[in-house]
Amino acid sequence: MRSIDGLAAEALILLGVTDSSDRITQFTLSQDESLEGAISWFAQFGPTDTNYLRSHFDRFKATREFALADVPAGIRLKILDVGAHWLHNAFFYANRGHHLIVTDAVDTLERSAVREAAKKMGAEIRLTTRMEKGDSLVHLPDDSVDIVLFCEVIEHLAFNPIPFWKHVYRALKPGGHIIITTPNAFYHRSLKRRIERMMRGECIGLAVSEIMSVGTHGHHWKEFTLGELREYFGYLSPDFDTSRSKMLYRPGEKQLLIEGDLETVIQQNVDIRAYNIFLDVALPVKADGIKVRPPWEPS
Repeated sequence: MRSIDGLAAEALILLGVTDSSDRITQFTLSQDESLEGAISWFAQFGPTDTNYLRSHFDRFKATREFALADVPAGIRLKILDVGAHWLHNAFFYANRGHHLIVTDAVDTLERSAVREAAKKMGAEIRLTTRMEKGDSLVHLPDDSVDIVLFCEVIEHLAFNPIPFWKHVYRALKPGGHIIITTPNAFYHRSLKRRIERMMRGECIGLAVSEIMSVGTHGHHWKEFTLGELREYFGYLSPDFDTSRSKMLYRPGEKQLLIEGDLETVIQQNVDIRAYNIFLDVALPVKADGIKVRPPWEPS
């Protein structure tokens, strides 16, 4: 039987850890990871979106628990945070000593407070102006990233994503993971709102007023079900393994009574009680690559 030390050494090799510089032993930014502690940490650099941090705080911490579930304690990973926004999500990984590469549009990443926070985190900033082309990823070395965070982003995409995912695939190490979090399209409150709008003869999907009043990059153009997310990444490449997922519930809603035939449907990846979906898109090996081609590329 292999020793614990031997298993630990194997784990380090599999994760690309070869020396003590890749080990972390303590919090690196703040000992206080409470909501008020996070708000206080960001406040030292200037204005941040405190309301957004409050609203999503529980999800940020739950996402980190999900993303790092199988990572041995003390291992330092290289993490690419796509759609890093105010760096709220990035904070919880940087505070555990992980190296962050953060990318987003100029809306937030060019703010002085965000740049100062990134500097304190030791995070690399990569601005994007043409995300559909993966412009912020083109200079990332092949097989250089352990985890890609794609949190509350996929529902905002309003372009063909194939060229972007080609760059993500190229930069991701074999054995790496893409962590998706996104609203559940089957969430009962969302369904109720859509049905009510339809019955009033108003719209299906976004209302015109929402299109006009929400800032660029803020619209949810397409929300997904868990089954659709698995179809999405299966369509991109057979190399992706999407078997691990988690549904996130608001307090008290997991216990909602659902009776009759609906219970059977729920067991088939349709859970109207969950408001958010976590999906681990694992890349065990690189074999076939991104097989699908954009329709405008010559065959």
